[in-house]
Amino acid sequence: MKAIGAKHAVFLSFLMISTYFGGITALSINDRLQLAGSAFITALHLLVLIGLWKGMEWSLSAGKYLIFLDLLFSVLWMMLGVLAQGATLFALSSLVLLLLSDPEVEGQILGRT
Repeated sequence: MKAIGAKHAVFLSFLMISTYFGGITALSINDRLQLAGSAFITALHLLVLIGLWKGMEWSLSAGKYLIFLDLLFSVLWMMLGVLAQGATLFALSSLVLLLLSDPEVEGQILGRT
């Protein structure tokens, strides 16, 4: 069995996070403000995912900032009592932030190695 590479783990994590926020968007159909906010966050994650997939330089720094914000919000959610969702987002965000901070993974995403 072949192990998943770090580059693909980053892609898969961004896809899972955008799917998570997409689910929040679908559940927020009656609340316009939450619908708009979660749709924006979903689109932002998908935009960074596409940028990473194509190996664009801007997507690395944007991805780091976005994932750091996800990390902060996951801690806030856990403090407010949304433990399962916050812990899941915290774990995914931590993984992606560590991987995006690695120069070797950065080189893989940009196609340098």
